[in-house]
Amino acid sequence: MGVAADDQLRISASVGYDSNPYKLSSPEALQAGAEYKAVTFNYRGESHLQGNSKKANLRYRLDLQKDIYNHSNSAADNSRLDGRLRWIGRFKFGEQKANLMLSGDIRSERNTYYSQIQRQVAETSDGDLIDNRFCFDAANLSAELVYYADKKQSWSLLTQTGQRNYRQDYDNVGLESIDFNEFRLQPSFRYKAESGSNLRLFVYHKSRHYSDLQNDIDSDSSLVEYALNGYGAVFSKSLNKNLDSSFYLSGYFARDNGQGIRDLDYHKLTATLNYRLGSKANIEVIGQAYQRAYLSRQVSPEESETRSAGDRRTGMVLEIIYSQALSSESLRGLVSFRWETEHNSLGVLDYQRKILNVGLQYQL
Repeated sequence: MGVAADDQLRISASVGYDSNPYKLSSPEALQAGAEYKAVTFNYRGESHLQGNSKKANLRYRLDLQKDIYNHSNSAADNSRLDGRLRWIGRFKFGEQKANLMLSGDIRSERNTYYSQIQRQVAETSDGDLIDNRFCFDAANLSAELVYYADKKQSWSLLTQTGQRNYRQDYDNVGLESIDFNEFRLQPSFRYKAESGSNLRLFVYHKSRHYSDLQNDIDSDSSLVEYALNGYGAVFSKSLNKNLDSSFYLSGYFARDNGQGIRDLDYHKLTATLNYRLGSKANIEVIGQAYQRAYLSRQVSPEESETRSAGDRRTGMVLEIIYSQALSSESLRGLVSFRWETEHNSLGVLDYQRKILNVGLQYQL
């Protein structure tokens, strides 16, 4: 079956070198670096109302990524699947335009739980491997109502419900299930200036309910519930005909329903510059800084016996991506470099990491 005119298929394959695949502090010589191969598959499509070639009423996407490391570092292998199906209804609200968007999302992640403290695939004190502890499948359903006050301003309200199921609960070795359900309510404001710059502001409340995780594992207590109050601000602007910029500030304040030992704050700032060079080349620079801090000096109970977490961590990421059209616009060469560093209040969890990647991308 061919790809429809309104659909887009992009496939990329690359090879790379990861200086610290397990994010270890002072990696040992045999674990210092690893070669890997990466494959990504991205599909986008939309369906239009009969007789309307401009406005799609159904949009869909599917993204698949898989990283495969050399044999001695196979525990660093990982994969991720994301999918979305969205229906868009357009109507009038008084004299103004409005949209109703109904969406269904799926997500699946597979990875190996590698303990930075134990410096091996994680295991309990009895020697039971818990390598698949954080592999999960998730699904969300959402509805968003968008009201266009005028050509520059719009308001929206998003409601979302979802569930995350971890593939293996490990109750046979005394660990609790960490499956949970969530509900999200998020109002947003968007503004588009005549200069072409865009601003989006939003806040949200998220309620998370765990299916089995207890507030106090030493007594008969209530199940853990989280209240997360978050925020976000996105600003994008074209600085000139070749240079685009965007800035994204986000974070949340998470509070539990127990004694507060899981309470934490998280903040992140991401800046992106995209520069279009001559000869169909492009360079993108992405910088990121983040901080996550538990409010209690008593670190949150871990979902395993490894206890591999500090009460505070801060990090920075810098990524540079260069792409160049080759024999045709559909085929591009890619070279990227990524640098990560993280400081943890538990010093043994500090790490630095460098990733170099070279590949090809084909788009239909």
